[in-house]
Amino acid sequence: MYKVLDLFCGAGGFSNGLELSGYYQTLLAIDFNEDALKTFSYNHKNAKCIKADLVDNVAKENIIKLAKKLKINTIIGGPPCQGFSSKGKNLGLNDERNFLFKEFINIVSGVNPELFIIENVKNLITCENNFFINEIVQAFSKLGYMLSYSVLNAKDFGVPQNRERAIIIGSKNMLFDFTKMKELYKSKVSVRDAISDLAYLNSGEGCDKTEYKNESKSKYQQDLRGEFLCNHKATKHLDVAIKKLKMIKAECGKECLPQELIGKQQFKTTWGRLKWDDISPTIDTRFDTPSNGRNSHPFLHRAITPREAARIQSFSDNFIFLGSKTEICKQIGNAVPPLLAKAIGIAIYKQSNTQTISINDAVLINDDCEKAVSYFYKNNISFDAIITDPPYNISKENNFNTMKSSKRQGVDFGEWDKEFDYLSWIKKYAPLVKEDGSMIIFCSYLYISFIIKELEENDFIVKDILRWVKSNPMPRNINRRYVQDCELAIWAVRKNAKWTFNNNSKTYLRAEFNTSIVSGKEKTSHPTQKSLKLMQEIIKIHTNENDIILDPFMGSATTGIACKRLKRKFYGIESSKDYFEICKKRFENEF
Repeated sequence: MYKVLDLFCGAGGFSNGLELSGYYQTLLAIDFNEDALKTFSYNHKNAKCIKADLVDNVAKENIIKLAKKLKINTIIGGPPCQGFSSKGKNLGLNDERNFLFKEFINIVSGVNPELFIIENVKNLITCENNFFINEIVQAFSKLGYMLSYSVLNAKDFGVPQNRERAIIIGSKNMLFDFTKMKELYKSKVSVRDAISDLAYLNSGEGCDKTEYKNESKSKYQQDLRGEFLCNHKATKHLDVAIKKLKMIKAECGKECLPQELIGKQQFKTTWGRLKWDDISPTIDTRFDTPSNGRNSHPFLHRAITPREAARIQSFSDNFIFLGSKTEICKQIGNAVPPLLAKAIGIAIYKQSNTQTISINDAVLINDDCEKAVSYFYKNNISFDAIITDPPYNISKENNFNTMKSSKRQGVDFGEWDKEFDYLSWIKKYAPLVKEDGSMIIFCSYLYISFIIKELEENDFIVKDILRWVKSNPMPRNINRRYVQDCELAIWAVRKNAKWTFNNNSKTYLRAEFNTSIVSGKEKTSHPTQKSLKLMQEIIKIHTNENDIILDPFMGSATTGIACKRLKRKFYGIESSKDYFEICKKRFENEF
């Protein structure tokens, strides 16, 4: 469970959405606005709400102490940053208008959470050629956080509104991948989907919960047609405003009116109605004003009510807003749409929910190797050797119809063997190899030259190409192809290394290992499993007892089992949950 401190919490849309994901609980909320805090407290019964000015050092110190006491591990918020949008200033965090952003950084520094999430205007990322976001990244990087940022649109996550926001995610344990959020995209939700059932109030009609408590239900029976819904009260517009709205046809704006009528009626600002089967424009704090934009009801002669605006922001009807009408409009207009926050929360949980287990000194990690690398840097773990068998990128449709004896109908190992980036991981893992260490990488003959070049660019020297010659290779059409009886591996060592090479035979060793392919009890469901005998022979030659070996693409853990049998320490990473379970079972059965 992520324990959350919500800074600049407002009404609580951010916290509400994260809690809807099921993985977060807000325990502490801070804001300067008393009405917003009342709303937050009403809807988050377990949170302690504090009215505080974060520039006050005493208040700030107390917040940090309380956050530590509550074991807060996540800080969220949307600090005001007006100065970031001023062109030509280049003052960044030194601009006095951004002092609250600096206080957010100071509180993160004091609490030292595992995770923080910032929501803000999208211009924060794009303005001044990324000057400001680079300054923010630099500030948090000094605190030991890995940062990712992107602009997300709430409409992609079930919110019936076009609302683009900058999201910055900092973590001690992972580099968040925004591209994976596409898995959480939802089909478009329209204005009709959100508010069509609320089209029974005219200007000035309706009631709020506080009024309802103090008056008899019969007083509102006619207006509400037998229904009661909190915050669903229409603004009482002036007659001139209603007159103008009546001139605008359903789902239209003032642009639909004749030009002479616009001038006569003095439609100086933007007037317009929402469209039923489209999404809403961005909801702001003045949605109750017809002249403020396309905020008016699709056909009724009034602006949308707070409850309708709240639904367009994706709040549920049981989320109650407290305070004056003006304050409620501010709370709703400034809120993070809960469904956007929920999607962010789920995505973070999925990407950080790494299973790490230790079995007899072997550490097995269920994660993507691109993310897991931070675990080793954070814990200052280095390796005597990286011995691994990454995806070969050779999966494809194939046909063996000409081979009557073969039941195989293709060479397709799975999605993990398609469009794999076989180079980028090397640069990230190369610094983890000790100065006298080595890397052995199995690969397809198609990519040998590319991998060698990448190794050389990362301070390694290739010493040889190892060959695994199979005594019983997979058959091919004898009339058209050579049988594929060999797989290759690149052996590289650090520059100026005193590398390990255990030749106990005292004769010349060929870079050739002859074994059968895997079969019998040793065979698992992994389609590219290496021979245990093969890996034991390689490990004996290139490592010593008690050396630490890493396999970033563990597969079925053959390298790990060989390490344990030969008294080497082992770390293995496997992204597939199914294959990870195979690794666990093999280790459990081994010991």
